[in-house]
Amino acid sequence: MTQVVNRQHDPIEQGSEYLVDHRQSPFGQVSLQCTRVQQRNWTRVGLGRLPAAGGVGHTTVFLKQNIDRGGRSHPDHWLYEQAGADIAHQLLKDIVRVPQLRYQSESLLLNVYEYIDVVTIDELLRSDPAAFDQCFDNVIRNMVEVLEAMRRPFSVPHLETLPVKSRPYGGSSTAINFKGFEIRNAGLVRADTGAIEPANLVMFDFVRPYRAPIEEAAAKLFVSVGLLNWGKPLGRFMKGPDTALLERALRPLHSYLDRQAVLEEIDLQRRFRTREFQGSGNLERTLKRLGIDILGRRYLHKLRHWCERHIA
Repeated sequence: MTQVVNRQHDPIEQGSEYLVDHRQSPFGQVSLQCTRVQQRNWTRVGLGRLPAAGGVGHTTVFLKQNIDRGGRSHPDHWLYEQAGADIAHQLLKDIVRVPQLRYQSESLLLNVYEYIDVVTIDELLRSDPAAFDQCFDNVIRNMVEVLEAMRRPFSVPHLETLPVKSRPYGGSSTAINFKGFEIRNAGLVRADTGAIEPANLVMFDFVRPYRAPIEEAAAKLFVSVGLLNWGKPLGRFMKGPDTALLERALRPLHSYLDRQAVLEEIDLQRRFRTREFQGSGNLERTLKRLGIDILGRRYLHKLRHWCERHIA
C-alpha cells in the first residue's frame, strides 16, 4: 500500500491512501485507503476502507471524485453533489434509502458516502429481466411517494436560498428538483445472500438541487424510463424505448406529467447525449458518435413520437 499525501485535484488510485475530513468537524481527519476505482465520463468512482469504530476492522465506503475522463476537475459539481445528497437525505429518508455523505476532501474534490450494496434498476433489467419485471411497478409507486415529498418540501431548511428555475408549464415553483433525479439513479438493496430486496429502494446521485415545477421532476423520471434501453447491449439499444414500460409508468405518473415538460426533457437529453463522446481514443469517440448519430437519433425520435401521442 502506497502512502500518498493529498495533492490538488490528483485522481484517486487503487491501493493509495488519502486524508479525508469528517463532515462533523470535531472528529477531524481520517486516513482512507482506495480499494477499487473506475473512471466514468464525468466522475471517478470507487470503493474505500476506513478504520472501524474502536479501531478493529474496517468500514467500506463509496467514493466519488469530480474529475472527468479527460482529467478535468469540476469543483462546482463537487459542491452540487454535497447539496443534493444533504437535502435528499433529509427530505426522503423516511421513503427511500439515501446514502449519507460522511467524509470529504476539497483538495481531491472527493465525496465519501455510506456504502450500500445495490443493484441499479438498469443493471437489473439486463441481468435478470424477470426480477426487474416483478419489481418495476413497486419502484414506480415508490417514486410517486418521492415526487409527493418533493412537491411539499416543508422540512428542508433554507429552501429560499435554492435557485429558482421558471418554466412555461406548471403552476408553482416551490417544488424541490434535482438534476440527477431519474430511475437509473435508483436501485434495490442486495442482501448478504445475493438476493434482491424488492421493497428496499435506494436513490443516489441527486446532484444539484433547485426549485422548479414538480412537472419537471416527473418529466425527468418518465423520460428516464423511456431511456432504460439506451446503451449496451446493442440489440436492446436498437429496439428503442420499451413502450410497455412507458405504459406501466404512465398510469401512476399521469397526474404529474405535462406534455411540454416531457418533450423539453427529451430535447435536453438529445443535446446532452451528443456530448457523450469521451472515449479513450479517437476510434472509440468516432464509433460512439456514429452510434449516437444513427441509433440514438432514431431512438429519441421513437420516444418523442410515443410521448406526443400518449401524453395530453
